[in-house]
Amino acid sequence: MLTLHLNATDLSRTTVRSAPSVLIELAAAGQRLFQATVPEHLAQWRARTRAALRPAMRPYLDLCRLAWWLPDFVTPPGLGSDFRTSLDEVAATPVERLAAELRPRLDAGDLPARVGPLASGEAAARRELLAAMTAFHAVAVAPYWSTVGAAVQTDRAVRGHALVDAGIDRVLRDLSPHLSWRSAGSTYQLSYECAFGTELDVVPDGRGVTLVPAYFLPHPCVLDDPAGPLVLAYPIRPSRRELTTARPLADLLGRTRAAVLGVIADGPSTSQVARALGISVASASQHASTLRAAGLVTSHRNGVAVLHALTPLGAQLLRAGRVSPR
Repeated sequence: MLTLHLNATDLSRTTVRSAPSVLIELAAAGQRLFQATVPEHLAQWRARTRAALRPAMRPYLDLCRLAWWLPDFVTPPGLGSDFRTSLDEVAATPVERLAAELRPRLDAGDLPARVGPLASGEAAARRELLAAMTAFHAVAVAPYWSTVGAAVQTDRAVRGHALVDAGIDRVLRDLSPHLSWRSAGSTYQLSYECAFGTELDVVPDGRGVTLVPAYFLPHPCVLDDPAGPLVLAYPIRPSRRELTTARPLADLLGRTRAAVLGVIADGPSTSQVARALGISVASASQHASTLRAAGLVTSHRNGVAVLHALTPLGAQLLRAGRVSPR
C-alpha cells in the first residue's frame, strides 16, 4: 500500500492537468504490451502495436517490462504533451541518475544485462534509447493522440464539475476505483495497492498534488519531484470504445505515407522520420517529396539535415483523418 499523507495546504494546491503527459502515456503503453490481459478497448490496439514492434525499440521496452517499476527519468517532471520537448528532458538526464535508477535493478536481475551500457551513461546507449522511444511513440501513441487527449480532457471536465458541485473531497473520493480516500478532521490519506506489495508513506508537506489523468496507465503511480508538487498519475475510467487510429487517412494516402505525415507533425528531419517508422532515409525522403508536392508539408535545409513541417492544409487533413471514437 502506498499512502499519501496530505494536509490542508496540499488540498488547496491540488490541481488536475488538462492534457495528457506524453511520456507517461508512452511508458504506460510499453507496460501494457507485457500484461497478461488488457481492457477490451485496448485489445486491438495491443495487437496492432505488437505487430509493428521492431528490434530498434528494444532499448526502451526493456525498461517497461516490469509491472511494478519504471525508472523515473523516462517520465521527467515536465509532464508535457509535446513529444520532442519531453524527449529533450530525457536526453538531459545526468549520468549519475541513470546509474542510481538502473544499477540496483540490474544487480537484482530485474533488467537484462544489455541495459548495462545505459546505466553507465554511455553515449551510444543514450542515443539508442532516444531513438527507441521515438520509434515506439510513432506506432503506439502518436496515431491515437487525438483520442487520448479527448478522453483525458473529458475526465478532467468531470473532475471540474465535481469540484464545483461538491468540493475536493468528492473529487478525490471518486477519482479512481484503484484509489482509497480517507478524511478525518485535519488528517487526509489517499492510498492505493502497490504492485510490489510494499508499505510506503509519502508526505508532500504542503507542496500540493498534481493529478494526471492517463489513458494507457494500468494502475496509479506517484512521481515525487522534491522541487515541485507531488505527481499522482491515475488511470481514467475504461472506455467502451475501441481505440482507433487515422484509418481514413491511410486509405487515402497509403499506410506509410499517412504515417510519415503524422510524424512530420513533430517537425523532424528526414532521418528522424526514417528512424521513427523503420523505413530507409531514401523512402522517407520520397514520401516527404510527394507530400510536399501535394502542398501538405514544407521542407527546408538546416545544415546537413532537411527539416519538415506541416502546412495549414496538411495539419487540417491530419486532424480530419483521425477517426473520432465510435
